[in-house]
Amino acid sequence: MKRLLVALLLIYPLSASADTYQWTDDRGTVNFTEDYGKVPKKYRKKMKVQGDDDGAAPQSSVSPEPEMDKPKPEEAEPGKKLYGGKDERVWRRDFDAAAYDLQSAEAELEALHGRLKDTSRMSRSEYLAIQNTLKHAESRVQGMQRKLDLLRETADRYGVPMDFRR
Repeated sequence: MKRLLVALLLIYPLSASADTYQWTDDRGTVNFTEDYGKVPKKYRKKMKVQGDDDGAAPQSSVSPEPEMDKPKPEEAEPGKKLYGGKDERVWRRDFDAAAYDLQSAEAELEALHGRLKDTSRMSRSEYLAIQNTLKHAESRVQGMQRKLDLLRETADRYGVPMDFRR
């Protein structure tokens, strides 16, 4: 039982997120939450994401509703060419974040497969827990791949140059 607990504790921090969402309401009150779903919809466009500044792209356990098709001219720098309402910096950031999320999910999946190579010292409950986590990780990889594919389709539709897509 202790091994199962240790295994679960080692696996789940891989998907942890340290993002904090900040917004200011109509009365001027600054609000904070770690759950994107708790940010009122009318403040989501103006909210700020504060995460751990380790240079990695941000991850969120709750994915915001897709707004890739909606132009966001307020994100663009003045004088820059826009593609679908977003400039080069925003497209690069979106592709970097999507690629990072996919790599992270694939690394977690690979680690789980590696743990299943030697099941000789593993209890049945540990094995079943890893199998269950493996299914979750596989669906996460598929979701991240769909997200990246959707971003590529949107970029194609708006004529975003390939060098913005890293």
